[in-house]
Amino acid sequence: MSSSQGHLSNGVRRRKGLATLGALVLSAALLVSTQKPASAETAVEASGAKQLSVDLSAKTKRSTGVGLGILYGVTQDGLQPSDQFIDPLKLNAFRSGGWYAGGWIKDNFTFGAATQANIDAVIAEAKRLQQPPRHKFEYQVLLSDVFGSTGGAPASTLWPCTNGDCSNWISFIDATVTQLQASRQDFTYEIWNEPDLSIFWRPGVNTDQYFQMWDSAYREIRRLAPHATIAGPSFAYTPERRPEEWQTFLAHAKAAGTVPDEITNHDEGDIDDPVTVGQSLADALDANGITQRPLSANEYQPADRQTAGDTAWYNARLAQSNYANAMRGNWICCTIPNLTGLLTKTPAGWAPNGNWWAMRTYADLTGTLVSTSEQVGSTAISASEDPAEKRAVALIGDIQGAYVGPTAVNFTGLSSTPWLVRKGVVHATVYRIPDQGPLFARQVVFSQDVKVNGDSIAVPFDFQSKHDAYGIYLSSSEPQGLSLEAPSAVQAGSTYTVPVTFTNGGDQVDRKVQTGLAVYTAAGESAPGFTITCGGTRAAACPSVPALGAGRSVVAQYTVTTSADLAKGNYRFTATAAAKSEGRDISVQNSFDVLQQCGIGDVCEAEDGTLAGGACPATDHPGYTGSGFVACFTSPGGSVMQRIMAPSAGTYTLDLRYAAGPNGPAGTRSASVSVNGGAPQQIPLPLTGSWNTWGDATIPANLLAGSNTISVLYGSGDAGWFNLDHLVVTQ
Repeated sequence: MSSSQGHLSNGVRRRKGLATLGALVLSAALLVSTQKPASAETAVEASGAKQLSVDLSAKTKRSTGVGLGILYGVTQDGLQPSDQFIDPLKLNAFRSGGWYAGGWIKDNFTFGAATQANIDAVIAEAKRLQQPPRHKFEYQVLLSDVFGSTGGAPASTLWPCTNGDCSNWISFIDATVTQLQASRQDFTYEIWNEPDLSIFWRPGVNTDQYFQMWDSAYREIRRLAPHATIAGPSFAYTPERRPEEWQTFLAHAKAAGTVPDEITNHDEGDIDDPVTVGQSLADALDANGITQRPLSANEYQPADRQTAGDTAWYNARLAQSNYANAMRGNWICCTIPNLTGLLTKTPAGWAPNGNWWAMRTYADLTGTLVSTSEQVGSTAISASEDPAEKRAVALIGDIQGAYVGPTAVNFTGLSSTPWLVRKGVVHATVYRIPDQGPLFARQVVFSQDVKVNGDSIAVPFDFQSKHDAYGIYLSSSEPQGLSLEAPSAVQAGSTYTVPVTFTNGGDQVDRKVQTGLAVYTAAGESAPGFTITCGGTRAAACPSVPALGAGRSVVAQYTVTTSADLAKGNYRFTATAAAKSEGRDISVQNSFDVLQQCGIGDVCEAEDGTLAGGACPATDHPGYTGSGFVACFTSPGGSVMQRIMAPSAGTYTLDLRYAAGPNGPAGTRSASVSVNGGAPQQIPLPLTGSWNTWGDATIPANLLAGSNTISVLYGSGDAGWFNLDHLVVTQ
């Protein structure tokens, strides 16, 4: 990507980002109160506020992070995404089967390169995800994916146990399970995914052939791996939706002695409530005289509810359910390192989005879960208290995104948590998690010392927008804040001052405060061509501050100089800070993407833009320019945004290089183009003959002088089903 943007002098066109302990904050100012403590009565004066409750004295069960699992979302070698996106989530479950290589079906139903590639991917992923300290991490292997049944198998498929002959299927099980066991990784074996959907199991569920497939696989896995967990039946439909399907399966499995060790199902209907579904599964086991055993929602959250608010709702309900684990469904499949849609691709690399922050907040529900109002209308809340961390945390989400307005959470039972109360007050911080990406930070919308009234406090906030999620932290040390003021773009041979500000927002003294600054490439590597100094000394960290009092801030002035041969590209400035607070080590970071902008006549690669709504980078069709193209425009909502510098205002020509192959809707495809957030204009995209053939389509674009944004999206009135290679704007 190239740029015609002029030189940016030191201090000009600067932007600010903020971060807090455990949460990176985007808002323009950190809300650290210096006012007198608010009373519980004052906090809920807002008329008509939705009332939620948390009883800290009513402990329910140990918090185990049910729901902190994902389906696919890492590369087949297991190396990406980086630990900075995985570790904070405290992931405890994963589900995969290689997927991408075609497996046993592609190998013409014998062991070959495609089967081996899927097995290798599973082992590589397990080695990455099960490495210490991620103990008790469950990896569910989709044997049907290793087999190659990933949807729409060819008509010639030799389905397991056709005409009662299971020998080929048993050979596949032997070859796969033997290698996986030899890797010395821990695997749970899932026999077949969604057999009640014909695109995955054409012979029909609960037929003689299905039960022959199931029983033979169960017995062969038990022979090869006597102590391994076997999971199933992995039905797409819940017992509420198809009760007879479940009763038939369980009755057969009990009679045949092939009841899975772990009962797995999908919670992906319009709204499959994990609390309700989990209880119905338990009831179905009882009805068939089967001993209760762990339950796994091996996919939850339907495709049309992939928002921060919905993620928080599902996590809150999963915490209150009888499930042992749950994995978030992946709707941008499969080996893209986006952690099941928790990360967003930007020109400067992968970045968290609102879904990631909802999961990140849920991961802070450590210690013991406590009683809450659970669900009020469509809004759910779960909470925990943890004396070891000296905090209580609540997560709030709305399943329908319908509620916008005042809300109050009433915390009672504070006498049972004396470590939260100091001098009759509790510090409460409310984080807003907007449904957007990239999102380097949650937003602090309330941060105050709240006076305890009797045995309770009330914490108010507003649901600001549909699909928001919210986290509330009660802790004496929340929040520590970090901000950086980065330039909006960088040029070769230039110097910039980047202030990094650390704020102690708690009521304790922070000691040994140390800040740092680094610049990274879009690949996540240290960027060459940048020299960072502090106080005239070349260092990526300024001198530490021995002690920083409550409510005080310290500013570290970094000087960033770029080399004369600095490569044009997109960079990520990342500030870090570490300190000791009451004997505990705390750390916080914040980032800001510094983006190059295309000029008139430049080839703007689509994969270098900001991707949202399900659009995904891809490389599986030749002939593209740059490092790839953007795909996954198969359902409305996907978009790519690029930034264009224009020398003057006027009408320009926008050229889109795209491909539109034969599968998908018949006839001309279409997309929409929006300039600077304006009304979308539809652009026809005639079929190009194949997905390996690229064509061009043009449309007029009215640009402003200076920086412009151009978004290409699959709008509600478009046909979609295209791949986008690049954009070019000409006069």
